[in-house]
Amino acid sequence: MHVVALANDRSAGAVYRALLPMQALAEQGHQTDFVAWDQRDAPPPIETLRHADVVHLWRLFRGPARRLATALREAGVAVVFDNDDDMTRVPKGSPAYSEMKAARQQVAQELTATMRLADLVTTTCGELAGRLRRLGGGDVRVVENYVEPGFLRERGTADERVVVGWVAAAEHRGDLKELRLRRTLEQLLEAQPHVSLMSVGVDLGVRSERYRHHPFVEFPELPDVISQFDVALAPIADVSFNRVRSNVKVKEYAAAGVPWLASPIGPYKELGEEQGGRLVPSHAWAEALTDLVTDAHARAGLAERAAAWGRTQTVTGNVGEWEAAFAAAAERAGRTVDSPPARRDAPVAGAIASGGRPRTVVPRPIAHAEPSAADAAASGGGRSKRRRGLFGRRER
Repeated sequence: MHVVALANDRSAGAVYRALLPMQALAEQGHQTDFVAWDQRDAPPPIETLRHADVVHLWRLFRGPARRLATALREAGVAVVFDNDDDMTRVPKGSPAYSEMKAARQQVAQELTATMRLADLVTTTCGELAGRLRRLGGGDVRVVENYVEPGFLRERGTADERVVVGWVAAAEHRGDLKELRLRRTLEQLLEAQPHVSLMSVGVDLGVRSERYRHHPFVEFPELPDVISQFDVALAPIADVSFNRVRSNVKVKEYAAAGVPWLASPIGPYKELGEEQGGRLVPSHAWAEALTDLVTDAHARAGLAERAAAWGRTQTVTGNVGEWEAAFAAAAERAGRTVDSPPARRDAPVAGAIASGGRPRTVVPRPIAHAEPSAADAAASGGGRSKRRRGLFGRRER
């Protein structure tokens, strides 16, 4: 099977929903490509795309992407659209809030139009799948986010010092404020001199010499940072956007063998001590933090369970979910695809990985579609702003 993934950047979302699946599929012997396309330039070369069985679009739903999807379908190439957030309900703490609030109806219309062009829609959890179906998404399949094997770490000997860490993108500013965590964390540091605090992304505003803030960490370096934590945090406020988040944050923590504390809503509500963590009601963060940082035995037990669960949550170990989704889309588009034997010697690093058995495909040429009146109305004639993502280039 030949799958090409397109994403508008190389942010964490693109890595989890496009790049890592392509690398894992290549390890299984499929031919894969990853292409960054921000829709301001011409689409990727047609000569590449028309030979694919499946073209996978991560969050590409504006007019240029819909025209490309239409042309691909006309050529007999399967189209899979992936969306991992509810972009119609962006929280107030997000940098995109003011833009997306005003354009909510337009975004919903464009998402609906794109999903109706797709042979299959993929997303990260059941509740978001339901929302996408209600928008007109048709066949929506859940494929969770899974971590890159490089997150797997062996825990060293426990130290008397305890590092509490939180990896939080910009939209978590609202969670920090809503849950009143800044003062909670300051009081923890005041009461527990053996504890230090580290954040990645959002500045928690904590006033202490034992607080360290990393504004930006490249995605490949993130496992090294997380491995320095002894307790990891995943607090989220009980708002609509958070209820359909991915649970990959605690998977990252668990893979590194770090016990975690998370809010009992959305992506985390079905998780707990078996996965190496504890769920914390919004009013109980101070107590939960104190209990864990003062109990080395409990931390060790949770760390062991976290590591065991984390080893089951790698993208290579769960690639069959992506393989099944893409094969279903390809067959729906009339493609006959192979499932080659796994090639454990295939490279999985880099932006493009490819492999697989040769096969014969006679594609129809892709038409160069012109913008339609509907596309012009849906796009509003404007261009979206580039924003800086936590893990990606300064484009998100």
